[in-house]
Amino acid sequence: MKNLKRVLSILMIVVMSLCTMACEKTTAISNGKIYYVRADKAGIIPFKYNFESTDTDGAISEALKQLASDVDDIDAINTIPSGVDVKNWELNNKSLDLYLVGDYESLDTYTEILVRAAIVKTLVQIKGVNSVSIFVNDSPLTDSTGEAIGAMSADTFIEDFGQETDSLLHTDLKLYFASADGVSTVPETREVYYSRNVSLEKLVIDQLLKGPDTDGLLSAIPTGTKLNSITVSENGVCIVNFDGAIETVVSGVTENVTVYSIVNSLTELDNVKQVQILVNGETPHISNVDIDMSKAISRNEDIINEQNLNFEDEQEYLDEDYSEGYTEDEKVPAE
Repeated sequence: MKNLKRVLSILMIVVMSLCTMACEKTTAISNGKIYYVRADKAGIIPFKYNFESTDTDGAISEALKQLASDVDDIDAINTIPSGVDVKNWELNNKSLDLYLVGDYESLDTYTEILVRAAIVKTLVQIKGVNSVSIFVNDSPLTDSTGEAIGAMSADTFIEDFGQETDSLLHTDLKLYFASADGVSTVPETREVYYSRNVSLEKLVIDQLLKGPDTDGLLSAIPTGTKLNSITVSENGVCIVNFDGAIETVVSGVTENVTVYSIVNSLTELDNVKQVQILVNGETPHISNVDIDMSKAISRNEDIINEQNLNFEDEQEYLDEDYSEGYTEDEKVPAE
Protein backbone atom coordinates (compact mmCIF):
# COMPACT_ATOMS: atom_id res chain seq x y z
CA MET A 1 0.00 0.00 0.00
CA LYS A 2 2.78 2.35 0.94
CA ASN A 3 4.54 1.54 -2.32
CA LEU A 4 1.37 2.28 -4.27
CA LYS A 5 1.00 5.67 -2.58
CA ARG A 6 4.64 6.43 -3.29
CA VAL A 7 4.20 5.52 -6.97
CA LEU A 8 1.06 7.66 -7.22
CA SER A 9 2.85 10.60 -5.59
CA ILE A 10 5.71 10.33 -8.05
CA LEU A 11 3.28 10.15 -10.95
CA MET A 12 1.45 13.24 -9.71
CA ILE A 13 4.72 15.16 -9.45
CA VAL A 14 5.70 14.13 -12.97
CA VAL A 15 2.27 15.11 -14.35
CA MET A 16 2.39 18.48 -12.59
CA SER A 17 5.89 19.13 -13.90
CA LEU A 18 4.81 18.27 -17.42
CA CYS A 19 1.78 20.54 -17.12
CA THR A 20 3.96 23.37 -15.86
CA MET A 21 6.39 22.95 -18.74
CA ALA A 22 3.53 22.81 -21.21
CA CYS A 23 1.96 25.94 -19.77
CA GLU A 24 5.25 27.80 -19.92
CA LYS A 25 5.69 26.72 -23.50
CA THR A 26 2.22 27.85 -24.60
CA THR A 27 2.13 31.15 -22.76
CA ALA A 28 5.05 32.94 -24.44
CA ILE A 29 2.27 34.78 -26.30
CA SER A 30 -0.85 33.78 -28.16
CA ASN A 31 -3.31 36.60 -28.68
CA GLY A 32 -1.13 39.67 -28.84
CA LYS A 33 -0.76 42.90 -30.76
CA ILE A 34 1.56 44.17 -33.46
CA TYR A 35 2.13 47.91 -33.25
CA TYR A 36 2.45 49.82 -36.51
CA VAL A 37 3.18 53.47 -37.27
CA ARG A 38 0.17 55.52 -38.28
CA ALA A 39 0.25 56.66 -41.89
CA ASP A 40 -0.16 60.29 -40.83
CA LYS A 41 2.74 59.88 -38.35
CA ALA A 42 0.46 61.00 -35.52
CA GLY A 43 1.12 57.93 -33.36
CA ILE A 44 1.14 54.15 -33.44
CA ILE A 45 -1.73 51.67 -33.93
CA PRO A 46 -2.07 48.21 -32.31
CA PHE A 47 -3.48 45.44 -34.50
CA LYS A 48 -4.63 42.17 -32.92
CA TYR A 49 -2.45 39.27 -33.96
CA ASN A 50 -2.58 35.53 -33.22
CA PHE A 51 0.94 34.20 -32.86
CA GLU A 52 1.65 30.78 -34.32
CA SER A 53 4.86 30.36 -32.33
CA THR A 54 4.47 29.34 -28.70
CA ASP A 55 8.09 29.62 -27.59
CA THR A 56 9.86 32.89 -26.87
CA ASP A 57 12.44 32.73 -29.64
CA GLY A 58 9.86 31.83 -32.26
CA ALA A 59 7.52 34.59 -31.12
CA ILE A 60 10.30 37.19 -31.32
CA SER A 61 11.18 36.17 -34.88
CA GLU A 62 7.51 36.16 -35.85
CA ALA A 63 6.91 39.60 -34.36
CA LEU A 64 9.92 41.11 -36.13
CA LYS A 65 8.73 39.66 -39.43
CA GLN A 66 5.32 41.26 -38.95
CA LEU A 67 6.83 44.62 -37.97
CA ALA A 68 8.72 44.70 -41.28
CA SER A 69 5.76 43.58 -43.37
CA ASP A 70 3.39 45.88 -45.23
CA VAL A 71 0.11 46.53 -43.47
CA ASP A 72 -3.22 45.81 -45.16
CA ASP A 73 -4.69 49.03 -43.83
CA ILE A 74 -4.50 52.53 -45.31
CA ASP A 75 -4.17 54.08 -41.87
CA ALA A 76 -0.90 52.31 -41.01
CA ILE A 77 2.53 51.65 -42.46
CA ASN A 78 5.10 48.98 -41.64
CA THR A 79 7.02 49.79 -38.47
CA ILE A 80 10.48 48.71 -39.64
CA PRO A 81 10.79 50.93 -42.73
CA SER A 82 12.08 49.92 -46.14
CA GLY A 83 15.84 50.33 -46.29
CA VAL A 84 16.19 48.95 -42.75
CA ASP A 85 16.64 45.24 -42.00
CA VAL A 86 16.95 43.10 -38.89
CA LYS A 87 20.49 41.75 -38.89
CA ASN A 88 20.05 39.57 -35.80
CA TRP A 89 18.92 39.64 -32.19
CA GLU A 90 20.13 38.24 -28.88
CA LEU A 91 18.11 37.51 -25.73
CA ASN A 92 20.02 37.50 -22.44
CA ASN A 93 18.35 37.51 -19.02
CA LYS A 94 15.08 38.76 -20.52
CA SER A 95 16.87 41.70 -22.18
CA LEU A 96 16.60 41.67 -25.97
CA ASP A 97 19.36 43.26 -28.06
CA LEU A 98 18.02 44.05 -31.53
CA TYR A 99 20.53 44.77 -34.31
CA LEU A 100 19.25 46.78 -37.27
CA VAL A 101 21.18 47.64 -40.43
CA GLY A 102 20.46 50.12 -43.18
CA ASP A 103 19.33 53.71 -43.47
CA TYR A 104 17.75 54.08 -40.02
CA GLU A 105 19.50 57.42 -39.42
CA SER A 106 17.50 59.05 -42.25
CA LEU A 107 14.31 58.91 -40.15
CA ASP A 108 13.25 62.27 -38.79
CA THR A 109 13.18 62.61 -35.01
CA TYR A 110 9.44 62.20 -34.54
CA THR A 111 9.11 59.21 -36.88
CA GLU A 112 12.09 57.52 -35.21
CA ILE A 113 10.40 57.78 -31.82
CA LEU A 114 7.25 56.19 -33.23
CA VAL A 115 9.27 53.39 -34.85
CA ARG A 116 11.14 52.39 -31.71
CA ALA A 117 8.00 52.75 -29.58
CA ALA A 118 6.13 50.35 -31.85
CA ILE A 119 9.04 47.89 -31.88
CA VAL A 120 9.44 47.90 -28.10
CA LYS A 121 5.72 47.74 -27.26
CA THR A 122 5.32 44.78 -29.62
CA LEU A 123 8.28 42.78 -28.32
CA VAL A 124 7.83 43.27 -24.56
CA GLN A 125 4.44 41.54 -24.77
CA ILE A 126 6.32 38.28 -25.28
CA LYS A 127 6.98 36.31 -22.12
CA GLY A 128 10.71 36.30 -21.47
CA VAL A 129 11.26 39.80 -22.92
CA ASN A 130 11.29 42.59 -20.34
CA SER A 131 13.31 45.20 -22.23
CA VAL A 132 14.68 45.97 -25.68
CA SER A 133 17.93 47.69 -26.66
CA ILE A 134 18.34 48.75 -30.28
CA PHE A 135 21.62 48.89 -32.17
CA VAL A 136 21.89 50.52 -35.60
CA ASN A 137 24.73 49.43 -37.87
CA ASP A 138 26.45 47.91 -34.81
CA SER A 139 26.26 51.13 -32.77
CA PRO A 140 23.85 51.79 -29.87
CA LEU A 141 20.79 53.79 -30.84
CA THR A 142 21.15 57.42 -29.75
CA ASP A 143 18.69 60.25 -29.29
CA SER A 144 18.83 63.62 -31.03
CA THR A 145 21.46 64.86 -28.57
CA GLY A 146 23.77 61.92 -29.29
CA GLU A 147 23.14 60.14 -25.97
CA ALA A 148 22.73 56.36 -26.03
CA ILE A 149 19.10 55.45 -25.35
CA GLY A 150 19.80 52.06 -23.77
CA ALA A 151 17.25 49.47 -22.69
CA MET A 152 13.59 50.36 -23.23
CA SER A 153 10.56 48.76 -21.61
CA ALA A 154 6.80 49.17 -21.91
CA ASP A 155 6.99 51.97 -19.34
CA THR A 156 9.36 53.97 -21.56
CA PHE A 157 6.45 54.93 -23.81
CA ILE A 158 3.09 55.94 -22.40
CA GLU A 159 0.11 55.70 -24.71
CA ASP A 160 0.19 59.30 -25.93
CA PHE A 161 4.01 59.48 -25.84
CA GLY A 162 3.52 62.29 -23.33
CA GLN A 163 6.89 63.47 -22.09
CA GLU A 164 8.84 62.45 -25.16
CA THR A 165 6.58 63.97 -27.81
CA ASP A 166 5.83 66.99 -25.64
CA SER A 167 9.55 67.76 -25.83
CA LEU A 168 9.40 67.81 -29.65
CA LEU A 169 9.06 71.01 -31.61
CA HIS A 170 8.14 71.54 -35.24
CA THR A 171 9.54 74.00 -37.74
CA ASP A 172 10.15 74.64 -41.42
CA LEU A 173 13.81 75.17 -42.31
CA LYS A 174 15.09 76.88 -45.44
CA LEU A 175 18.26 75.07 -46.39
CA TYR A 176 20.67 75.72 -49.24
CA PHE A 177 22.17 72.92 -51.32
CA ALA A 178 24.31 72.92 -54.45
CA SER A 179 22.73 73.34 -57.87
CA ALA A 180 23.12 70.59 -60.44
CA ASP A 181 26.11 72.37 -61.99
CA GLY A 182 27.65 73.02 -58.57
CA VAL A 183 28.15 76.77 -59.03
CA SER A 184 25.22 78.17 -57.04
CA THR A 185 23.10 77.41 -53.98
CA VAL A 186 19.44 76.48 -54.26
CA PRO A 187 16.93 76.77 -51.41
CA GLU A 188 14.93 73.79 -50.18
CA THR A 189 12.24 74.13 -47.53
CA ARG A 190 12.10 71.16 -45.17
CA GLU A 191 9.55 70.35 -42.47
CA VAL A 192 11.25 68.84 -39.43
CA TYR A 193 10.42 67.70 -35.91
CA TYR A 194 13.19 68.14 -33.38
CA SER A 195 13.93 67.81 -29.70
CA ARG A 196 13.52 70.80 -27.45
CA ASN A 197 17.07 70.09 -26.29
CA VAL A 198 18.55 70.65 -29.78
CA SER A 199 19.35 74.17 -30.94
CA LEU A 200 18.05 75.36 -34.30
CA GLU A 201 21.64 76.01 -35.39
CA LYS A 202 22.60 72.37 -34.81
CA LEU A 203 19.38 71.25 -36.46
CA VAL A 204 20.30 73.22 -39.61
CA ILE A 205 23.73 71.59 -39.82
CA ASP A 206 22.33 68.13 -39.11
CA GLN A 207 19.84 68.55 -41.96
CA LEU A 208 22.53 69.84 -44.34
CA LEU A 209 24.66 66.80 -43.55
CA LYS A 210 21.75 64.55 -44.55
CA GLY A 211 21.75 66.05 -48.04
CA PRO A 212 18.91 67.38 -50.23
CA ASP A 213 15.50 65.81 -50.71
CA THR A 214 14.94 67.58 -54.03
CA ASP A 215 15.95 65.79 -57.23
CA GLY A 216 18.70 67.57 -59.12
CA LEU A 217 20.29 69.17 -56.06
CA LEU A 218 23.62 68.11 -54.60
CA SER A 219 24.99 68.07 -51.09
CA ALA A 220 27.62 70.80 -50.79
CA ILE A 221 29.23 69.39 -47.65
CA PRO A 222 31.80 66.58 -47.99
CA THR A 223 30.60 63.10 -47.09
CA GLY A 224 31.65 62.03 -43.60
CA THR A 225 31.88 65.56 -42.20
CA LYS A 226 31.15 65.73 -38.48
CA LEU A 227 30.08 68.69 -36.38
CA ASN A 228 32.26 69.17 -33.30
CA SER A 229 30.33 72.07 -31.78
CA ILE A 230 28.12 75.02 -32.64
CA THR A 231 27.38 78.20 -30.65
CA VAL A 232 25.97 81.67 -31.26
CA SER A 233 27.55 84.76 -29.72
CA GLU A 234 25.61 87.70 -28.31
CA ASN A 235 26.29 89.75 -31.46
CA GLY A 236 24.80 87.07 -33.70
CA VAL A 237 27.92 85.26 -34.93
CA CYS A 238 27.34 81.52 -35.25
CA ILE A 239 30.60 79.64 -34.66
CA VAL A 240 30.51 76.26 -36.42
CA ASN A 241 33.36 73.90 -35.57
CA PHE A 242 33.73 70.93 -37.95
CA ASP A 243 36.24 68.12 -38.12
CA GLY A 244 38.86 68.00 -40.87
CA ALA A 245 36.57 66.33 -43.42
CA ILE A 246 34.98 69.72 -44.23
CA GLU A 247 38.21 70.67 -46.04
CA THR A 248 37.72 67.88 -48.59
CA VAL A 249 36.68 68.98 -52.07
CA VAL A 250 33.16 67.90 -53.09
CA SER A 251 33.21 66.58 -56.65
CA GLY A 252 31.28 68.82 -59.00
CA VAL A 253 30.70 71.55 -56.40
CA THR A 254 32.75 74.73 -56.00
CA GLU A 255 34.25 75.53 -52.62
CA ASN A 256 32.35 78.84 -52.54
CA VAL A 257 29.09 76.90 -52.75
CA THR A 258 30.21 74.66 -49.88
CA VAL A 259 30.86 77.70 -47.69
CA TYR A 260 27.65 79.52 -48.58
CA SER A 261 25.52 76.42 -48.28
CA ILE A 262 26.42 76.60 -44.59
CA VAL A 263 26.38 80.39 -44.20
CA ASN A 264 23.15 81.06 -46.09
CA SER A 265 21.31 78.22 -44.34
CA LEU A 266 22.32 79.42 -40.87
CA THR A 267 21.59 83.08 -41.57
CA GLU A 268 17.99 82.14 -42.35
CA LEU A 269 17.66 81.93 -38.55
CA ASP A 270 16.62 85.18 -36.89
CA ASN A 271 19.41 85.09 -34.31
CA VAL A 272 22.28 84.49 -36.77
CA LYS A 273 23.81 87.45 -38.60
CA GLN A 274 27.19 85.98 -39.61
CA VAL A 275 28.92 82.60 -39.54
CA GLN A 276 32.46 81.74 -38.46
CA ILE A 277 33.60 78.35 -39.79
CA LEU A 278 36.34 76.50 -37.89
CA VAL A 279 38.07 73.17 -38.33
CA ASN A 280 38.98 71.58 -34.99
CA GLY A 281 39.02 75.07 -33.50
CA GLU A 282 41.31 76.56 -36.16
CA THR A 283 40.90 78.55 -39.37
CA PRO A 284 40.00 76.09 -42.13
CA HIS A 285 42.23 75.51 -45.14
CA ILE A 286 39.74 75.53 -47.99
CA SER A 287 41.30 76.29 -51.36
CA ASN A 288 39.73 78.11 -54.31
CA VAL A 289 37.55 80.42 -52.24
CA ASP A 290 37.42 84.19 -52.53
CA ILE A 291 36.46 84.51 -48.85
CA ASP A 292 38.54 85.39 -45.82
CA MET A 293 37.97 82.23 -43.78
CA SER A 294 39.66 83.71 -40.72
CA LYS A 295 36.71 86.05 -40.15
CA ALA A 296 32.97 85.76 -39.70
CA ILE A 297 31.21 85.46 -43.07
CA SER A 298 28.09 87.36 -44.08
CA ARG A 299 25.23 86.07 -46.17
CA ASN A 300 25.67 86.01 -49.95
CA GLU A 301 22.48 86.57 -51.95
CA ASP A 302 24.28 86.62 -55.30
CA ILE A 303 25.15 82.91 -55.14
CA ILE A 304 21.50 81.89 -54.64
CA ASN A 305 19.70 80.41 -57.65
CA GLU A 306 15.97 80.41 -56.97
CA GLN A 307 15.07 78.89 -60.33
CA ASN A 308 17.61 76.06 -60.59
CA LEU A 309 16.70 75.34 -64.21
CA ASN A 310 18.55 72.33 -65.53
CA PHE A 311 19.63 72.01 -69.14
CA GLU A 312 16.43 70.24 -70.24
CA ASP A 313 14.27 72.93 -68.59
CA GLU A 314 16.26 75.70 -70.27
CA GLN A 315 16.13 74.00 -73.64
CA GLU A 316 12.38 73.46 -73.37
CA TYR A 317 11.92 77.10 -72.44
CA LEU A 318 14.05 78.28 -75.36
CA ASP A 319 12.26 75.99 -77.80
CA GLU A 320 8.90 77.33 -76.68
CA ASP A 321 10.13 80.91 -76.81
CA TYR A 322 11.64 80.68 -80.30
CA SER A 323 8.75 78.74 -81.78
CA GLU A 324 6.14 81.21 -80.57
CA GLY A 325 4.52 83.06 -83.48
CA TYR A 326 5.62 80.58 -86.17
CA THR A 327 3.47 78.07 -87.99
CA GLU A 328 4.45 74.46 -88.54
CA ASP A 329 5.46 75.28 -92.11
CA GLU A 330 7.77 78.09 -91.09
CA LYS A 331 11.33 77.54 -90.01
CA VAL A 332 12.61 78.87 -86.75
CA PRO A 333 15.22 81.48 -87.65
CA ALA A 334 18.76 80.40 -87.09
CA GLU A 335 20.81 82.21 -84.45
